[in-house]
Amino acid sequence: MWRWTQKLFSALIPSLLLLLFIVVVSSYMNRWDSLVAITLIPLWAWAGVGMILSLLSWLAFRGVPSLVIFCLWLATGIAFSEETHSLIKELVNTIDPKPLPEDSRLYRVINVNALGAKEGLEQIKQLEPDLVVVQEPPKQQVLDEIAETWFSGDFGVVSDGSVAIVARGVLLDSIVEESSEAIHARIQLENDFLVDVTSIILSDCLPSTSLWNPGTWERLRQARIHNRRTLRTNLGENQITQNRIGRIIAGGFQTPPGDDVYRPLESNEMVDTFRKAGEGWGNTYPSDYPVLRLDQIWVSESFEVVSTHAIQNRHSDHRIVISELALPSP
Repeated sequence: MWRWTQKLFSALIPSLLLLLFIVVVSSYMNRWDSLVAITLIPLWAWAGVGMILSLLSWLAFRGVPSLVIFCLWLATGIAFSEETHSLIKELVNTIDPKPLPEDSRLYRVINVNALGAKEGLEQIKQLEPDLVVVQEPPKQQVLDEIAETWFSGDFGVVSDGSVAIVARGVLLDSIVEESSEAIHARIQLENDFLVDVTSIILSDCLPSTSLWNPGTWERLRQARIHNRRTLRTNLGENQITQNRIGRIIAGGFQTPPGDDVYRPLESNEMVDTFRKAGEGWGNTYPSDYPVLRLDQIWVSESFEVVSTHAIQNRHSDHRIVISELALPSP
């Protein structure tokens, strides 16, 4: 009886895990709105579950199929998880540092969630920023006072209460709409290069433990559709960047990377700075033990992304993202 049971489960469990693998991979490849609850869970988490169940199956019932499925999940997790790539980049850059682009000036962009408190921005000064994009900023007056300590010379501050932009340079124009999820600013730098900046914070579209609840699936589907529409509205569908104009959109996207919500950005030929040149552990939420990369910086191709990394913010539940960009030569 035990041999029959062992033979049955040694084939049944790997078959179910293979079916789960096909569903997860197909969902990631096609990004169907109806299955958004699956793709919001990081691929490395799915791979971890598949590996653990395969290993337990092999320990209990033996059988080659369990080991094959274990290797399949392991290879998928290593090959397609963003965290693997960024950790390898950090190791390679430590061994063989990448030289800076010739005849270019570095432009440092920082994205931070301040949780509405001045303390949430206290680390920024030592980072020597050129542009700071803030979610949940403190009051405008506090931002003005802090900006004076960050920059010498011209600078601009734009805020609507939920998002803010603080930048070195001359503030030429800004768009602030009430009840909006984004604000916009145009900054002129010393070399006459123009930077169009959008600071944005989207609705939560996060992994959920209640996948058994149809209401959760519908809520996440609606959140993705709303966020994708918001990005499209604030960015447009056509690439309008010129050689002397750079575009930056940064903020709290509240959705893990790779989701279909980022399609408008990709359609505009925008570049995710961490995916392009990220190093180390880039996840930003929660700050102490980050498992999701919700805070991101996207730039146009007129910038060359030199490096991107995340550091802990002692006064926020989101980590700080720092991107160094090379401006085009005059």
